[in-house]
Amino acid sequence: MKNLLVYLAAGAFVATAVLAFGADTSSGPGAPTHRPEAVIGPDDSVSILALNCDEISKTWRISSAGELNLPMVGSVRAAGLTVQQLEDSLADRLKKFVIEPQVTVFVTEFRSQPVTVAGAVEKPGVYQLETGKTLFEVLVMAGGPKNAGLTVNLKRSTQQGEIPMPGTVLDKNGLYASVDLDLKEVLEGRGSKASLPLKSDDLVTVSGTRPARFVHIAGEVNKPGSVELVTQDVVSLMKVLAVAGGLTKDAKASSTMIMHNNPNGVLTSTVFVNLGKIEQGKARDLELTDGDVVVVPTSGVKSTLHQASGAAMSSGIYAAINILARY
Repeated sequence: MKNLLVYLAAGAFVATAVLAFGADTSSGPGAPTHRPEAVIGPDDSVSILALNCDEISKTWRISSAGELNLPMVGSVRAAGLTVQQLEDSLADRLKKFVIEPQVTVFVTEFRSQPVTVAGAVEKPGVYQLETGKTLFEVLVMAGGPKNAGLTVNLKRSTQQGEIPMPGTVLDKNGLYASVDLDLKEVLEGRGSKASLPLKSDDLVTVSGTRPARFVHIAGEVNKPGSVELVTQDVVSLMKVLAVAGGLTKDAKASSTMIMHNNPNGVLTSTVFVNLGKIEQGKARDLELTDGDVVVVPTSGVKSTLHQASGAAMSSGIYAAINILARY
């Protein structure tokens, strides 16, 4: 009979808990969460429902030292425990006062596991996370990418553990680890990158879009067009010539012109080089950067150089759609 009464009381207790705090474990901001595996931390808020213990059946905040100070049971170490472990600890202490105590703990606010999301996202800021939230989930919480680039960077204090991803690097003092991940793969929502668990004080930065950077080549080459600088800041003149298919038989390599245009499209410098000597190894190869335009004139036609340079400065080359290669 006694066991039956306890059973019935426990059933009523569970029903009360569902009504009082909700059973939905998919918590939005501030929603009560009953996840037995969730880890509690300093400054988190928990709601306790203990059968026949009204004194502690309310919402409490964990102290910054990680302690929970309650009537009857006294001070309880809560930070670092899972919800299940805290429930078990409280139930064990309540045995002095209650027969077969029943305790349920709901996390009503996570404030101990802040993660910062920065860069090209809809809602950058600091997010308080539940244990086990993934990189994909946090990006969703931040509203997703906005005018984003190709990568997302995760930076973590080494005190919080390693980042289990290939390509992770440490700073020179060994205090922080960071890794660049392909944003598209993360946003697919599956795979090791998307499901990477975040930890307290992680910094997630989504790269922004970068203006396209090009080196152009025109005139007497077999495949006029552009080389896009994606991961490199410079590319050699010889490499650009190679992807352009080399010189035509009519090229006057000794009078090759290289123009540089600033980001606003304004011509800032012009130099002439002997491309033939560079090909033969008799002159130093040159490094080209964003905005450089290489024009190879036609042999024996003096006006061609000026005509080609004019075409380059108008729209023929520098808005070229013909991408020869990306570096």
